[in-house]
Amino acid sequence: MNIFDCLAEERIREAIAQGQLSGLPGEGQPLVLDDDLLVPVEVRMGNRILRNAGYVPPAVADLQELRQLCAQSASSDDRSAKGRRVQRITVLLTRIEAAGLAHVSAVLLRRIAASSDAK
Repeated sequence: MNIFDCLAEERIREAIAQGQLSGLPGEGQPLVLDDDLLVPVEVRMGNRILRNAGYVPPAVADLQELRQLCAQSASSDDRSAKGRRVQRITVLLTRIEAAGLAHVSAVLLRRIAASSDAK
């Protein structure tokens, strides 16, 4: 530990001994940890600011649209609309794979195939 870590630990121990950290909001409740554990530390704050501002990464927006299109395809029998949806699904899958989420698109393709086989 460096000098700053030691100093911080010392001050925390002093505050606990003086009771300054008792009765704070959330005391005794479990921590709510985000799914940031796999995100590099230097990127977490930027991601949190973007998320709090309502920003959705393009790949996530594509996944949301893809789910909607798959649900529409499963519930509709309109052939012309289904052809347009298939074209859009193909574009979205390509973009998702280009974003490095090929494993997600593979799962979605299996679900689509399973739902079409069930019909």
